[in-house]
Amino acid sequence: MEEAIGFVGAGNMAEALIRGLRGAGVDGGRIVVTNRSRRARLDDLHRSWGIATTSNKAEVCERSRTVVLAMKPADLDEAMGELRFYVTDRHLLISVLAGVRCAGVERYLDGTPVIRAMPNLAAAILASATALAYGRYAGSEHRAAAQSLFGRLGHTVDVSEDAMDAVTALAGSGPAYVYLFMEALIEAGGEAGLSPQVARDLATYTVLGAARLVIETGSDPGELRRRVTSPGGTTMAALQALEERGFKAAVWDAVRRATRRAQELSTILPPP
Repeated sequence: MEEAIGFVGAGNMAEALIRGLRGAGVDGGRIVVTNRSRRARLDDLHRSWGIATTSNKAEVCERSRTVVLAMKPADLDEAMGELRFYVTDRHLLISVLAGVRCAGVERYLDGTPVIRAMPNLAAAILASATALAYGRYAGSEHRAAAQSLFGRLGHTVDVSEDAMDAVTALAGSGPAYVYLFMEALIEAGGEAGLSPQVARDLATYTVLGAARLVIETGSDPGELRRRVTSPGGTTMAALQALEERGFKAAVWDAVRRATRRAQELSTILPPP
């Protein structure tokens, strides 16, 4: 039997990764998921994505070489209390838990390679920005496996683990900042007289097009902003309003606070 990709945890991030893997052509039979107690949630994932589910963590480890830890960070101790009996050095554990360092997972194990990943929900449509950091036992084979897995789901970068809290704040939480901006654009468009659907379509494709232009031209966002901004024009007037309201400062503060919260999460986890 071909080895599966196992998931421990069945929340929103797990589903985004599963949906992306299915969209990338991974057979549903090669994905197996378990969670702590919500059988109905597993049934929903099975119906939606045609994957295998189980209430038995031993089965996940038996069938899978790569196991993705996708539970809540606060549930790590309970989950690893079971998994430690089934995980060996043949496995690769990939943690997508905010605030949990590789060493925080390794301390439950005996030489099992651990990699920390921070994807975002756009993995569901193969457009995630994913950062990878490597634990002490992760060799080139394991690094290549993680890069291949998340490379199917979007763009990957390697970072030092010390940078992962900032990555969490920027790329992990970042989609929420963009959605809030889009909400404001749509509401403002409606206030200016556009229908809700027209405002939504224009805001959505404006954000999409702006991001694609950065990617496909390789241009600096600041340079593209300057190209769009004519002296005395509508864009300049709009940007002045954003500056007066402290737009950039608010974004900086958002990333700082999210980084600090990621750091705090690592200090409140129970010891093994």
